[in-house]
Amino acid sequence: MQPANQPLATSPSEALQATQMAYLQRGDIDGMIAACYTNDARMHGFMFRAQGHAAIKELVLLYLERLGSLGDRTMDKYELGDNYIWLEMTIQNPQGDPIKTYEVKFLRNGKVYLQLFGLRQGTLWQPGDFAGFTAPDTTEARMFHERYLDFHSRGDADGLADDFFSDDIRLITARVDVSGREAVRQMFHDLFAKESGFTPLSVENITSDSDYVWFEATVTSSLGKRRVYDIMLVGDGRVHLQLVGQLMGILPTEAAFGSE
Repeated sequence: MQPANQPLATSPSEALQATQMAYLQRGDIDGMIAACYTNDARMHGFMFRAQGHAAIKELVLLYLERLGSLGDRTMDKYELGDNYIWLEMTIQNPQGDPIKTYEVKFLRNGKVYLQLFGLRQGTLWQPGDFAGFTAPDTTEARMFHERYLDFHSRGDADGLADDFFSDDIRLITARVDVSGREAVRQMFHDLFAKESGFTPLSVENITSDSDYVWFEATVTSSLGKRRVYDIMLVGDGRVHLQLVGQLMGILPTEAAFGSE
């Protein structure tokens, strides 16, 4: 049952976010998890993984405990898609620079089945929070990422479109929102025509699961040096949703298409 004070909403993602916030305001963590997360839901970061309601509750309680020692929060990004909620937040830190986070919640039948949580600046975790965590093997994720970068390095928009993306791919950045393989193909043709000297510099974090690849990486090119976070939902070996966020510098789509 949803709280009586839940605001009216017009989409599944908006309804879910409203429901989650109403439960949190009431301090009903058990109710929030039952109402908002599938039984097999996963909550992943580069330093932790939780699956199922019991594990997610433990992680949520730790998160709320860590927030309790920090200051005001400001929403920097709030984007609602048909099947995702994409947030970026700045949290004031009495002990130093603000902490900046990002997270994406992916929905199935109106509930979160996958939630990814990352950090744009600083950390809200304390030493020992995830002492028992063992990171999964990243071999396949790194091979996937290296193949993706190879197409960029060669400026091969056709190879990238045909090898990586599903027919119904949707690719979203701060500047572009394109759907369908042919539209994505044209976007990369236009981008590669304006970019040269693409050089990968480092991969700071990378992880994956059966249905996604997620990384934070730094590259440079004629469009500038940037550090990005990139989340790709994968099915049958092809990406059907790609979300690209900014950690440092300017996104290539903003640099290439910002004046258009």
